[in-house]
Amino acid sequence: MASIKLAQLRDFLPSQGWRLIAAPDAFVEVWRTERIEGSELLLPTEQAADKEFATHYALSKLAELNKATFEELERIIREHCDNTISIRVAHHDVSDGSIPLDDGILLNANAKDLLIAAANAAIERRPLYQGRLPAPVSSLIQSARLGQTTHGSYVIHVFCKDGVTLADQQVSFARITTETLHTALVSLRDAVEVYEDSGNPIAFQVALGQGASANLCEAIANFSGKDRSRTVEISLQPSAIDRLISPERTTVTFLPIHQTGIRAAAAYFRETYTLHNETVSGVIERLSRRAEQQDGSIRIATTLSSGAQRSVEVQLSAENYPDAIHAHENKVHVRVTGDVVVTPRSAHVIAPRDFAVIGNRDLFDSTE
Repeated sequence: MASIKLAQLRDFLPSQGWRLIAAPDAFVEVWRTERIEGSELLLPTEQAADKEFATHYALSKLAELNKATFEELERIIREHCDNTISIRVAHHDVSDGSIPLDDGILLNANAKDLLIAAANAAIERRPLYQGRLPAPVSSLIQSARLGQTTHGSYVIHVFCKDGVTLADQQVSFARITTETLHTALVSLRDAVEVYEDSGNPIAFQVALGQGASANLCEAIANFSGKDRSRTVEISLQPSAIDRLISPERTTVTFLPIHQTGIRAAAAYFRETYTLHNETVSGVIERLSRRAEQQDGSIRIATTLSSGAQRSVEVQLSAENYPDAIHAHENKVHVRVTGDVVVTPRSAHVIAPRDFAVIGNRDLFDSTE
C-alpha cells in the first residue's frame, strides 16, 4: 500500500486545483478539477472500511492524470506535505552520487543528530544537549523518514511530518523545528565568519541565542568528512500545508574553510575554547610554589571576555612571583596577558606576559 495517507492527499489536492464538490454519503467524496477536462476523483472518508485500498486507487488515478509514475507522485505529495531537510555534500569524491561506506553511515547518523539538536532548541536554547529526549522531540524523530539520494552529488532527505503541536503554539512542532534549524544555521554561519576575522569565540554567543549548539555544530562538521574537505549545503522546505507561514525553500552553505570555525563553535558551546591575547585581571585567590623553587603559579578570580567566570591559573617566573605574594597579602589586583585556554572546570594562561600589580584605584583609573 501507499505510504501517503488520506489526510496528506486531501491537503495536497487543493494546491493542484482540485475542489471537493460533493459527499454523497459518509464514506466517499467527489473531487474535480478544471485543469484536466472531465477529470474526477473519488476519495474515501476516514470512516470508509476500504479507506487504504480506495486511497491507493485514487493515487494511481491521479498519477495517471498527471502523467507521472506512482513513486514520483508519492515524492511530490510528501515534499508538499512534509517539512523537508536536504543535506548535500559536494566534492569530487561524491560527484557520481556515491559516497564511501563509512562516510555514508556517519552522514545518516549525523542527519539524525542535526534534527535532534534543532528540535531540542525549538523547546529550549542550550549550548549542549544531553540525556533523555523530551517527548515532542522523541515523537518527531520516530515519525521522521529518510528519502532517496539525488544524483550528481550526495544528498539525503529527511521528511518530518506535521503532527504534534506544543501547548502554546498554533504551528506544528515539525514546522517550528524546521524554522529553528534555519535561524540556527544562518546565525552559525554568520558567527563563523566573524570568528574567522576576530579569532574571538564570543562571536558564537549570538548563534547560541538563535538555536545553535555543540550538537548542531558537531553534526555539520561531521558532514564534511574525515578530511573536512566537502562543501555542506543544508536546504529547508517547510510544509506547504501550513497556512500560517510561507513555505519558502532556503539553503545554507558551509564551505570547507568554515570547518575550523564550526569546530571552534562546538568547543565554545562545550566550554572548551581559547581566548587569544586575553588580559586577565583580578584578585589572587591562591599561591602555589614548591619550597625548592623560585617560580610558582597563582590563581586569579576574574570574568573573561567570553562572559565566563573562572579562577585562571598563571605560571609566573621567579622575577614576578614575589610581586604576586605582595599582591595576595595586600588583596590588590594583578593583571597579566596571554592566550587563555578555557575548559568547563578550569582555565589557564599560555605564555603569560606583562604581569603587573595594580591597586584598586589604579584599576579604575585605567578605565577612564
